Formats: sequence, structure tokens, C-alpha cells
Amino acid sequence: MLKLEAELPKRAKLTFWPFLDLCAIGLFFTLFSSKFVMAPGLTLALPEVESSQVAISAVYEVVSVSEVKGQEMIFYQDSVLDLDSLAKLFESRGAAPEKATLLVKADKAVSMTTLSSLVELAIANGYERVQLATETKKSTGEVFGP
Repeated sequence: MLKLEAELPKRAKLTFWPFLDLCAIGLFFTLFSSKFVMAPGLTLALPEVESSQVAISAVYEVVSVSEVKGQEMIFYQDSVLDLDSLAKLFESRGAAPEKATLLVKADKAVSMTTLSSLVELAIANGYERVQLATETKKSTGEVFGP
């Protein structure tokens, strides 16, 4: 007569749709937060080095490369050159001394294109090894202390 069964709370039914939504969210989170995407770049095949120390060569020639006001400058034997004039200088003087190593000192602003061009130029002119050394630019405030 009062029909009290209709007033009782109904039992909740669990379906698989909420679980499917959670699985899809987890899948997207895993895909977009992982490193599945390959980053573009250049693959280098570096030679194996026996130790972390620099190999000592009997003959060193030093080339210093620096960027000044957006232009890269090459310093070699007390003169300022560019890549073309350095190539002409190497060609005019002949082959490099026997077992000579070219030490390229560059600051961090120098482009990789310039460094690879210098390495190719050195190998083409008979240098046995090319060593790269980096320099940090010091501002005038760092001369007397940090």
C-alpha cells in the first residue's frame, strides 16, 4: 500500500566505459610524455680514444677561431684570416710538417660549420691530427674576479 520499495536507493551498475576512458587517458599520457619521437640531428661516428688525456705531438700549430660582432675570425700566425684565405695560405706554404697536429681553439659562439670546414682543410693539407679546444669568453668584469 505505501510502496516503500520504490524509495529504497538503487544499486549502482558498473560498466566498462569508465575503465576504457581511463585506459585511453593513460595511453595518451604514456605516448606524449615518453621519448618515442626521434629528435632530428646529425649522427657522428667518433673514434675511440685510449684515454681522456690529450695526445702529445712533437709539432703543434695553433689556429684560434673567435666570433666578434657576429663575424667569425680565424687567427693564425699573427694574422686575421677567413676560411678562403687560410686555405690559400696552406696551399702556398705546401704540406704540413711531418706528424704535425693542428690545435683549433674556439669559443662557444663559433658555428659547427666553421669547425668542420677547418678540420676538412687541415686533413686535406696533411695534418696527422686535429684537436679541438674550447675557450670561454671573458668579459671585462671577470678579469679582476667574478
